[in-house]
Amino acid sequence: MPHPNPPQLTVTADDVKSRDLALTRAVQDLIPEALRRRTGISVTRQSGSEYDVAVDGSVPCGEIHERCNSSQNNGTPGA
Repeated sequence: MPHPNPPQLTVTADDVKSRDLALTRAVQDLIPEALRRRTGISVTRQSGSEYDVAVDGSVPCGEIHERCNSSQNNGTPGA
């Protein structure tokens, strides 16, 4: 029986090159499970150097949505 909670990976990197490589690898690792579940993947920025990459039922199959944790903008619209 499949695990009921969608898989999620946390990526932490201090420089742009490392971040981009780690995010690409995380997305590639989750693609097979996202396709099996017929859903997409979300990438959520938690802080300047931390991102959560997850199989996400709210994202259409075959798509990757980027998000920023709402606490990052301290409640300021457009921040």
